[in-house]
Amino acid sequence: MDQTRLIIIFGMALATYLLRIMPQLLLLGESFPKALDRYLRYLSYALLVSIISTSLFLSGGRFEAGAAPHRILALVAAILVTLWSKSILLGMFTGTLLALTLPWLG
Repeated sequence: MDQTRLIIIFGMALATYLLRIMPQLLLLGESFPKALDRYLRYLSYALLVSIISTSLFLSGGRFEAGAAPHRILALVAAILVTLWSKSILLGMFTGTLLALTLPWLG
């Protein structure tokens, strides 16, 4: 993995942790409002998707147009499997497997 991609991943991880820890520090000893609790619960999923989409479609800071159709198909399949099975892990496994095997098939 190149250095730029690692810097992006670590930067996103740092931003994720800061966004999740700040409300806990600001509301020390108090309970979270329901809206803030819902925001924090879905924030991790949104940030995970941003990391995956960056890694999925970019290589060396450039958009990989040739691989995009296979990867879009893998992404759609991962979303559908996740919705159907209610298992994020199974969806990620399916998407990864398809993203790695579809270029060899076509």
